[in-house]
Amino acid sequence: MSTAHSTGDAASFSVTWCGPIDRLQARLGFAGAESPNLPARAVGIAMFAWLPLLVIEIFTRHEADVAVTFFQDIATYVRFLVVIPVLILAEGAVSRRTRMVATAFAMSGLVRPDDAARFVDAVQATRKRAASVLAEAILLALACVAIWFSVHTLTRDNVMFWYEAPDASGVRLTFAGWWYAYIASPIVMFLFLRWGWRYLVWWMFLHRVSKLDLQIVGTHPDRMGGLGFITIGHNAFTMCTFAMSAVLAAAAANRILHQGVALKEYQSVLIGIVVVQIILGLIPLLVFSRRLVMAKRRGLLQYGELGSHYVQLFHRKWVEKKNPPEEPLLGTGDIQSLADIGGSFERLQNMSVVPFDRRTVMAFAGAAAVPLLPLLLTVMPLRDMVRLLVKAMI
Repeated sequence: MSTAHSTGDAASFSVTWCGPIDRLQARLGFAGAESPNLPARAVGIAMFAWLPLLVIEIFTRHEADVAVTFFQDIATYVRFLVVIPVLILAEGAVSRRTRMVATAFAMSGLVRPDDAARFVDAVQATRKRAASVLAEAILLALACVAIWFSVHTLTRDNVMFWYEAPDASGVRLTFAGWWYAYIASPIVMFLFLRWGWRYLVWWMFLHRVSKLDLQIVGTHPDRMGGLGFITIGHNAFTMCTFAMSAVLAAAAANRILHQGVALKEYQSVLIGIVVVQIILGLIPLLVFSRRLVMAKRRGLLQYGELGSHYVQLFHRKWVEKKNPPEEPLLGTGDIQSLADIGGSFERLQNMSVVPFDRRTVMAFAGAAAVPLLPLLLTVMPLRDMVRLLVKAMI
């Protein structure tokens, strides 16, 4: 199979906007993952989830006093007005950038001609998994089960929220609560589950490609054997990391502000959240480590042998002068060649055995940590935080 064929198939690579719900949205005229109207779809779905709650609450008189009103519930705002748009907008970034990675594999020469057919199979299998009707049906079922369990948790947390009302058996959901629990919340849950599936599909694609006999060259300028471009697509998933941390931070903020829980009680949990999300963000890239280790060892042996042969010839020619050269030492290319071999060997020694660098780690760390920072406002006023920051900078 030709490289052109592989490139053509890679151009159709996608882990988004190909599932049954995506196809239904397309038939209804909604914007695709890479459409300039994607922000409008993100805002529209967010408003579909949140706006009815606002309208209902404005015109509803609660039967009893509630501890947390609709306008005080930080988690509601974050889930519907921040998380839903972020998870939908992520479709555009992930779609474009993962397809760029697939195309780069096909065009960079990393995939040998003999492996072109296997690479095409990996691309087609990825798209098939992402478009699976069964997978999305299971995700919908899981979302419904998770919501069913969460509803029972909501009505047993000993705190009266705006979506609850007392009754003879304890607490029941109000009309707004029904929309919140069975319409709006399932949207968020399904989006998260679907991104989890897409991330797994992307991981499986990377794993299949890592099994190919890739032409990794240890002296590549990216110091990752030529695989550094993978982070272009992989880093796009940090938007999902941000969304997950935002949900957890909002839930913690509710407990801190309305239930008297101290921030320090969440310290270990929050640190654990950041660490776990960094690990989850980097694990898929480790599938290439074996190939990179092998390429580095092979390169060190090959360039070591080349370097030994060259320096021996250089030493005999210019130092021992056993065969006096006709050209002058000044301006000779032999010295530059010796430096080039040394530079190549040094590049091999510094070659990474993982296809990511500090920027990728910081991208996932920042996406996980930034949504947690507003929690500091629960223990220190913003004015004091600004003063402390200014004082630290002076």
